[in-house]
Amino acid sequence: MQWTEKIYCYIQTVPQKGKRYQDWIRDGLSLGRIVFDPLYMEFDQQILPFSVAIQEKILETLPITENFMLRMHDQWSETVIQCHNGILFERHYFTKEQFEQNRALLFDYITIRMEQATFAYIRSYDEFLYHNLEQPNYRKMIEPEEEMIDYPKKRNSQGEVIIDGNYFAGFDIFHAGFCLTSCWRMYFSSAYRAILPLNLIKEVQQVERVVELENGTIFVELYPDPYRWNSPANLHFQRMFRNQLGIDQLSWLTGVGVLREPYVEYRTSFNTLQIIQYQNDYLQPVPKSQATHFVTRMYNPVTEEEQVERIKGTLNTQAYFPLINERQRKMKTVITLFVDQTIDEGLDAYEFYLRQYLAIDVQDKKYQQYTPVVTFFLPDEYVIRIPLVKLKERMSDVLFSKEKVGRKKSVCSVKKGEVQLQVEFLPLSSIYPIEKASHSS
Repeated sequence: MQWTEKIYCYIQTVPQKGKRYQDWIRDGLSLGRIVFDPLYMEFDQQILPFSVAIQEKILETLPITENFMLRMHDQWSETVIQCHNGILFERHYFTKEQFEQNRALLFDYITIRMEQATFAYIRSYDEFLYHNLEQPNYRKMIEPEEEMIDYPKKRNSQGEVIIDGNYFAGFDIFHAGFCLTSCWRMYFSSAYRAILPLNLIKEVQQVERVVELENGTIFVELYPDPYRWNSPANLHFQRMFRNQLGIDQLSWLTGVGVLREPYVEYRTSFNTLQIIQYQNDYLQPVPKSQATHFVTRMYNPVTEEEQVERIKGTLNTQAYFPLINERQRKMKTVITLFVDQTIDEGLDAYEFYLRQYLAIDVQDKKYQQYTPVVTFFLPDEYVIRIPLVKLKERMSDVLFSKEKVGRKKSVCSVKKGEVQLQVEFLPLSSIYPIEKASHSS
């Protein structure tokens, strides 16, 4: 396909009230007017010829407490200001020529914007589309249909089959209202302390640079040239940044999770967030099974207290089965799957996790003496619809036994070689309120 070579700039903020609210929006529109000559202004389902007078008239009547979208554009470029649920989103789409002529201006603008904004990024618009288009019909605009065949699919909240965006390194997710992604230039405000320790961002590896700005913003640049985003090296840097922040683990409840081995794992207990980073002998980030060094961060988002422990060693039983029941001599891991979003009854996910735990090679005595249990929490109606026959056909090298399907609990035992697991399938309503358990995002 022919790439647009446009640059996309995104800024997210919680707006201040009163005159500053209008000034913020006016500044965003002013940037657009500096970079290109707008022809039209769209607001409230009306398209009007652009003029400063029309702009100001709209700003005077802007509903501060309501959702709205304001769009200023010509044939090639546009500036969009949107308010949704109390958050302001500012988006700019510039041609390559416009960006190159105003590069320094845009960088300074973002830096000043980040004195109040929560998050911002600048990236190739082509890269954004490639990593964020989930609707197959729209995706045909950027790549041939045959290239989409092997991409993982899922169902959205309307039941439509879409491509699972979590598969892509530059996919944008929103966790507790905060944007998390991986792209050319990113700006994280100090507000991100509410969801993770800022040191996790400051210490990322395999990036072009990480700088803490005077206003406390953490600026990350993954690679030098935004237009070469699809080179193998730059795609690698993009994937590694996503891996190191554990973005896929934070977006766990968006479906079945990304079926890849983690580089970082998150566990929550009361007011404490435990983050485990996996590294090799050179202290570089690696998948969990390859780790020889472990960085454990205990972080309290309320007090912003952080304790860091770095140790060298090997993975033990508790790294895979963190819940230990000494009385019953069982060790357990828990996996939440919204299989109602899958198109294969959850088969890919079941097989991935079972094979992962059947392949564990740990030497401590507890693993030999305790029963390892893998517990899947599922939407209630799926507990009695476990596709065991199909799963056994897929995993013909694995022995399934002790199968029992019930409304409140389904169980089976799986064995390969010397490794045997007890597998439980439990309803989500047993740990979440019913309305949350039945929700699909």
